[in-house]
Amino acid sequence: MSNIAQYIEAAERDNTRRSYASAIRHFEIEWKGLLPSTADAIARYLADHAATLAINTLRQRLAALSRWHTDQGFADPTKSPLVRQVLKGIRSVHAVPEKRARPLELAMLQQVDQWLAAAIGNAQRSGDQPALLRHTRDRSLMLLGFWRGFRSDELVNLRVENTEITPGQGMACYLGRSKGDRQLQGRTFQCPALSRLCAVDAFSAWVSLAGLTEGPVFRKIDRWGHVADESLHANSLIPLLRSLFAEAGVESPEEYSSHSMRRGFAGWARASGWDIKELMEYVGWKDVKSAMRYLDASDSSLQARFEQGLPALAPTAQQPPPLVLLLTEPVGVLGLPAEGATLVAVLRVTMVLARFSKQSRGLARGHRLIEQTCFERFAMQRLNTEGTLYELAVPYLSREVLDETIATLLDDMYRIAEDNQCLLETSFHEPATDTYWD
Repeated sequence: MSNIAQYIEAAERDNTRRSYASAIRHFEIEWKGLLPSTADAIARYLADHAATLAINTLRQRLAALSRWHTDQGFADPTKSPLVRQVLKGIRSVHAVPEKRARPLELAMLQQVDQWLAAAIGNAQRSGDQPALLRHTRDRSLMLLGFWRGFRSDELVNLRVENTEITPGQGMACYLGRSKGDRQLQGRTFQCPALSRLCAVDAFSAWVSLAGLTEGPVFRKIDRWGHVADESLHANSLIPLLRSLFAEAGVESPEEYSSHSMRRGFAGWARASGWDIKELMEYVGWKDVKSAMRYLDASDSSLQARFEQGLPALAPTAQQPPPLVLLLTEPVGVLGLPAEGATLVAVLRVTMVLARFSKQSRGLARGHRLIEQTCFERFAMQRLNTEGTLYELAVPYLSREVLDETIATLLDDMYRIAEDNQCLLETSFHEPATDTYWD
């Protein structure tokens, strides 16, 4: 491999390359598609998998096909009006709520940790070295994954020589690259020492037991207790954790994944009074949307917030609440909107653009075009300096019309992003009704 090819490969995350390669294989080998392709063929490919693949998966497949055609010097068929219209129809017909891993709550973390501590003690007494190694490794992996909010790829990429422990204070973990580090600048993550459920103590115990001085921290262990030189694969963490949770007696272990630790920590930090800014800084989120995906509103706390305002009310007969509408036309009888009246939905939009690769040059242009062609006609207001959070005022005659308007906006935004060789993550939120579109 030439130096140029080596550096180009290093500029892109391994997960991205594998994901795009898998998408191309699926199109060529499993679906028997031909490359270069046509808009008609790609539309049929989308239609054939509309009922079995999530909309985000289909978008990822389109991004991979778009990238292939661009890299090979062919016209990109994924940007045709036909493909956009088919994707829009799929989103409408096959709309489903997003599946998320169940968060690992602190009480559950303690339950698993206690089981692991007992299992480690039993393995020591019986001289079962393979079991001792596995349980010690798993305990370190789980506690560090929770308290640092690490992703699976960050855990498996952690290296012994890039960690530094300060007794009684904590540890510092350096990662040269991670999903949130788009510029590949590297970052040091701090993890404090704790009086209970301490990730630092568990880490020290594992490294000392395995005799590790360099190389990957979390490694494979065979049935005879041999610690491998290579790290665990990121995809192996989900079955590992589910098996561990099942042994520890956790109910419905199949509902958990490696993201459960990250979501669990985010929920714990929120309940402990962390504000969103310090949580984003600690975990490494670059935008509010990424953070909010991990923060679930508690039904009980939501009820409590409503109930706080009720005791002050006088015990009068129940009256229907007044109907308050933001209108640009006169209202009709009984406060209902007159026929043909226009309502206005106040929407919060989160938007994150990233380059397909380091060679892509359209990031600033794509951002500017989305603002000019999609946002400015709706009284756009920027809510932060990074240009990732906006407020729009979208007029509509009915909810169906509003849905159609937002769907068109999403299609236009994704088209502009692809035209400028960018990846787009976006979501529309109407706080008044707590409705989301993405």
